[in-house]
Amino acid sequence: MSGRGVGWLAAALALGCAAGSADPWNLKALEQAHPALADVHGNRLKDVKPYTLVAAGQITEFLCRWPAGEPVPVAVGAGATPEERDAIQTALDAWQGADLGVRFQSRERLARPHGIEIRVIENMLAGTANTIADCAVDAARIAEPTDPIAARMVFASIHLARNDPRLTGSALHELGHALGFQGHPRAGETVMSPGMKAARLAGQRVREGKLHGDAALSALYAVPSGTVLSRRPLPPERTRPVDALAEHGARVGWSGPFVRVGDREGRLFWRDARGDTIAFTLTGLSASRTDSQRIRLTPNARAEEELGRLPAR
Repeated sequence: MSGRGVGWLAAALALGCAAGSADPWNLKALEQAHPALADVHGNRLKDVKPYTLVAAGQITEFLCRWPAGEPVPVAVGAGATPEERDAIQTALDAWQGADLGVRFQSRERLARPHGIEIRVIENMLAGTANTIADCAVDAARIAEPTDPIAARMVFASIHLARNDPRLTGSALHELGHALGFQGHPRAGETVMSPGMKAARLAGQRVREGKLHGDAALSALYAVPSGTVLSRRPLPPERTRPVDALAEHGARVGWSGPFVRVGDREGRLFWRDARGDTIAFTLTGLSASRTDSQRIRLTPNARAEEELGRLPAR
């Protein structure tokens, strides 16, 4: 990376902005805008960890889910045993019957990045399953002040532990994340609760042939994908590295941007024609709600390389 590139990138990442709102949620306003949400009894939408886009001079927190009515491709890894496949299929059937408008379509393999892949992994402790879930944002409309923004789930990868005696329940929980519900409810009975009791009981119920329903996911699917929870302004210099790569990526045909959110950090990234990733790691997401100076964008090596080739701005 050139010295000139380092200079403007370092300056951009060092800048902060004024404090933002501590709570992005206004549930009453959401219910007024989306009456179907008010009909979800005991909904835990406030417990969703929002997706975060840091671009175009602002932090945008929003919800993301699969488009209702469109089939979601699902591929189960070849290493799964017949018993494991049966447990996973039971969980898929349960969510498909949960009145979310979601329909799964079984595939031997996925045309990435589109669909949900499910793998059963050796040497994982039972109960340590994990999921990544990627949301795509329309690059051409990144700066538009619309609500909802153009965003939708496009890919998720689920890892489940081999020999997990609660495999159906674990799959139900992780599929909830793959469907777009990030984070865990702090209260209430839902398969998305952080402990395994609710997931285990849900798994037991669906194995007995009982209908599956969950207020957490019903609430998420009662509002449009891309529904904006908050926008907080940033100085243009703060998002300049992201904006520069967004502009460059559109010119050279990168796919993305994609957004990912985890328990402690997020990710904003693109893929080039070879599938290589150009990414920023986002840290300080929760703290940035009260102090936007706390958010940090850290480019990976490929992002630094690309930024170094761009002229100073």
